[in-house]
Amino acid sequence: MAYRTLLAGACAYTALAAGVAHAQDALPEAEETVAQVSDIVVTGSRIARRDYTSNSPLASVTAEAIENTGQVTVEKALTQMPQFAGAQGQSTSGSSSTSLNGGQAYASLRGLGSKRTLILLDGKRLQPSNPDGSVDLNIIPEALIGNVEVITGGASTAYGSDATAGVVNFRLKNDFQGVTLASQYGISDYGDGESFRVSVTAGDRFAEGRGRAVISLDYSMRERAFQSERDYYFRRNRESNTAIVAQGSALFGANRPTLAAINDIFVGQYGTDPVQGSAGFYNGQIGFNTVDGTLFNLAGTSPVMNLRDPETDGAYLSAGGNNMLYGWTGNIVQNDNERYSLFSRVDYDITQNISGYIQGSLTSYESEGVFNPTLAGLAYALTVPASNPYISNDFRHILNSRADPDADFTFWKDLDFAGPRLQNYAYDVYQFIGGLSGQVGIKDWTWEAYASASKAKFLNTQVGGVSRDAMTDLLYSPTGGNEFCAGGLNPFGNHTPSAECINYVVRKTTNTNELTQRMAEASVTGSLFELPAGEVRFAAGVGYRYNHFEFVPDAQLSRPDGTSDVLGYAPLWASSGEVDSTEVFAEVLVPLLKDLPFIQSLEMEFGYRYSDYSSVGGVQAYKADLNWQVNDIFRLRGGYNRAVRAPSVGELFAPISTATVGIGTPTAANTDGDPCDVRSSFRQGPNGQQVADLCVALGVPEALIDTYQFGAAQVFALTGGNPDLEEETADTYSFGTVIQPQFSSPWLSNISASIDWYKIEVADAVGTLGVGNAIRYCFNDGGNNPTYDANNYYCQLQDRSTVDGNMVNPLQPLLNLGAFNVTGVDLQVDWRLHLADLGFGDTGSLAFGTTVSYLDSFEIQALPGAPVYDYVGTWGTAIEANAGQAHPEWKAVSSVTYSRDRWNVGLRWRHTSEMINSARVTSPTSTTRGVDAYDVFDLNARVDLPFDTTVRFTVTNLLNEEPPQVGNVRGTYDPQNYDVLGRYYSVAVSKKF
Repeated sequence: MAYRTLLAGACAYTALAAGVAHAQDALPEAEETVAQVSDIVVTGSRIARRDYTSNSPLASVTAEAIENTGQVTVEKALTQMPQFAGAQGQSTSGSSSTSLNGGQAYASLRGLGSKRTLILLDGKRLQPSNPDGSVDLNIIPEALIGNVEVITGGASTAYGSDATAGVVNFRLKNDFQGVTLASQYGISDYGDGESFRVSVTAGDRFAEGRGRAVISLDYSMRERAFQSERDYYFRRNRESNTAIVAQGSALFGANRPTLAAINDIFVGQYGTDPVQGSAGFYNGQIGFNTVDGTLFNLAGTSPVMNLRDPETDGAYLSAGGNNMLYGWTGNIVQNDNERYSLFSRVDYDITQNISGYIQGSLTSYESEGVFNPTLAGLAYALTVPASNPYISNDFRHILNSRADPDADFTFWKDLDFAGPRLQNYAYDVYQFIGGLSGQVGIKDWTWEAYASASKAKFLNTQVGGVSRDAMTDLLYSPTGGNEFCAGGLNPFGNHTPSAECINYVVRKTTNTNELTQRMAEASVTGSLFELPAGEVRFAAGVGYRYNHFEFVPDAQLSRPDGTSDVLGYAPLWASSGEVDSTEVFAEVLVPLLKDLPFIQSLEMEFGYRYSDYSSVGGVQAYKADLNWQVNDIFRLRGGYNRAVRAPSVGELFAPISTATVGIGTPTAANTDGDPCDVRSSFRQGPNGQQVADLCVALGVPEALIDTYQFGAAQVFALTGGNPDLEEETADTYSFGTVIQPQFSSPWLSNISASIDWYKIEVADAVGTLGVGNAIRYCFNDGGNNPTYDANNYYCQLQDRSTVDGNMVNPLQPLLNLGAFNVTGVDLQVDWRLHLADLGFGDTGSLAFGTTVSYLDSFEIQALPGAPVYDYVGTWGTAIEANAGQAHPEWKAVSSVTYSRDRWNVGLRWRHTSEMINSARVTSPTSTTRGVDAYDVFDLNARVDLPFDTTVRFTVTNLLNEEPPQVGNVRGTYDPQNYDVLGRYYSVAVSKKF
């Protein structure tokens, strides 16, 4: 760790006042955004123009704002902007199940998901890292970022599919000269979550100025941060609902033991109070003490009795005292990441009128998730024969009282002897682009043509899984497994088997995924003719894009009989597919009026794109934008955009995979958990009998229905591709104004503001039908199944075990859903005061800035014809896994920065308004807890030293504000939208040569 020591005492940060700013007709920074001589291409349009005016709501994030997050990756700079919802990133622990996106980081504009947020690099598409088309922000070359432009609403006319919610365009410094060496180190207030980054960037001109070359090498690492180090998390969460413990427990289904036999042991031998049941039978579970082989009861109506093993962080009593709960102290609040990145570009003026460039990037990064040991329970429960040699006499007496005394029984166990499970995610992503540009020879027309080839390779390795076949060998062996490994396996109690037996059952699996993209495009832009109000300008072009997807699972997860041998991992199937598209597009900018009263200029921009997909056929996108410069102070802007998003190659062909989805713990006051659970509001409500009848119809044994409880707060849901998907469409309406007063007063001479209203209507949206909602809708939540019909669509998505009634891999189908409608208003104000102009002498300047987003509606329609629910001001429902569950009415980032000479210091305030729980949208009487308002402050400072050296310092979450609890279970937080890491320090130093 010598490099960290060298960094101590260095570093920090520039002010955020220059951080997040709308493009309010401001000039682009330096010359980095110059396209052709003085012509500029603004994100959202393909037309080169003389000014830097955007007709759509456009925000810009500077390199300083990215630095001000104190992180080594770019995602936090985006997700902290009010326009974004929290998405998967560094605070996402990942899934212990197989997945295709572990360790990745996304951006979700307006909460509409990463696959609807198009990520560009200098206006060109990047290689997707996820089969759904999402781009991982880890592949962005941060060292070369000049600024980031964010446009709200559909932009398919300019860029094609995927620009449904908007566009994030990373603009790079394209004329870099000299060498810059930069390094950064960070650590949390709890001594974990360390991060380190070092980059070297070099560039220069050559061949008498005709050529420009730049190369950037970047290394970064980020270590885990743990929940157990933070006192707002709990080591023993007695309100959870996962009843799978290392001692093991037996379940009997409909083949129940008698209460008489149970109490022969508990009352007659152990001296406990009588164990309760129903109709003379016992409906709970039987656990096994490690210390002496005696039994204890759990998961029934009686308190746990005769527990002789000590409580541990891994197995402890529930709050009600009638169950044993599983615990895991290894949960994280920040995942690890190690990344190597190389970016290089060479530009060369071949002739006076033709230039060419070659650009290449390679990113190799790795992240490893550490998860709890295998839990053999629920859908992954084991069975044990009544002949197992380790069955004690006490337990034998209970088994013999069953209607079928020789039948196997269900067995749940935390297989902690196998150790934690590791999920390693390794990615290699490369992209090469080559292009030519030049003068057409007609007026000021210019042309550009380029081709791109890219690939993302993904290796997912799981270590520490347990083989079902191997466990079955040991459990069904008449010798207890001694013929397979030394000592065999005694499953009753928390006994550690021999190393040979552990090796016998533990498995390692590896899945591979490969995504390929090929692109080519040619375009021309320039002026057509003059009108009295100015030049009519245009852009037109043709393009081709090809995407291929191939997934190969490990043989142990994809056996010929369609099963998986590894407990906790659903079967996977090899899958592949490809999609290509051919496109033509055109845009025209028409000046209508000029130099009239109240009309300094008035212009409209029209655009059209036709795309022919091999999957969905021909689709069309179009737009009409208005820009009205009233005078030097006021400008009005707005328009309409029709965007189209064709289903990605992964959405069409991705394999079926599992994901752990939380459904909560049932109580009489909320709609969480399994509705069939006797503790749920569904069972205890006025329609409780209809709910019970429906549960029996779905597979819950009738003998168990009066005492049925679901022993977990999550399910293992299945989802996969759907080749029958159609395109989704989005209509975006926007209107706003930009105000730049020209007051002579020094108090008001440097103030600007913008306000924009937007409405995004997504129809036939491609997405998964969330399993939590589907489970509730089956039981008429929100009026979705008024007749309690087992053939209802939502009911058909869940399968239940006829042995114990538990849900077995409920489905999250990928469908063309109903609709998403999002409406809101963005406000931006920037104000700078030069203190000398106010009579305070040469004492520097103050800059104030605020960006506020107001969300007016967030409507979701699950299926065509289904009810429409408005989730504005709620937490708990996302349109998809990577979209974000928080939909606050108000979200704001404000800052104040003091600058003087060669240094500055700034304070930033991040605010998120309070929210109710989304369960109350469909069940107004639900008492499920909402989320409190959240306010966090960040401190940043910077000093420019001699010899082109800069030192920066940042403290994020300065006051170490705890995240607000979400839901009813204490210690439960939303890491995508709130700071679960706590106070974080970072120092950085950069040196130019």
